[in-house]
Amino acid sequence: MQIINHCNISEGKISDAQGVVFTSELDLKPFLKEFYRTSGILYPKFYKMDEQCKLAFVATEVLLQNFEREQYKDEEIAIVLGNSESTLATDRSFWESTSTIASPALFVYTLPNIMIGEMAIRNKIKGENFLFISEKYDAQLIFQQTELVFLNSSTQVAIVGWVNYENEKSYCAKLFLVTKSSEGNGTFSLDNLINL
Repeated sequence: MQIINHCNISEGKISDAQGVVFTSELDLKPFLKEFYRTSGILYPKFYKMDEQCKLAFVATEVLLQNFEREQYKDEEIAIVLGNSESTLATDRSFWESTSTIASPALFVYTLPNIMIGEMAIRNKIKGENFLFISEKYDAQLIFQQTELVFLNSSTQVAIVGWVNYENEKSYCAKLFLVTKSSEGNGTFSLDNLINL
């Protein structure tokens, strides 16, 4: 397995395999909106998403920027993610909304798999998908599960990594685009999951 690209978002910075893509001093919400606005992405549903989904959305957009998507069937692309918070921040916002009128728009984002759903809908991904909740970034779990997906399905490419949102100051997205073929920018290994 080979890494085609990777994307990291944390502490006001977005980077990929080529280097820093975007920086800002803003908190996460305005930071992501500014990136979305200046990048020329056209996907109005972005504004309805909760912050964790926006974080995953932007990381995926950067990750897939030069990816030749048309070479793969929808079923050949998988998603394997982890995080530590599930949807806790949105759960709290939804709970607060119930003191007046419960917000159906917020309720949708209290489902842990909605983040993967947003990524899949945007990119027409119909392959295997998993979201694992662990106390901290568990590179070994993500690595093992990615290997299993490649071994036990028709998966040819996978988006794998960690997307975690606690609040406007504490967030992280660390995604890898991994291929089953030998073409790529580096071997998909546990060390690379930890160090890139």
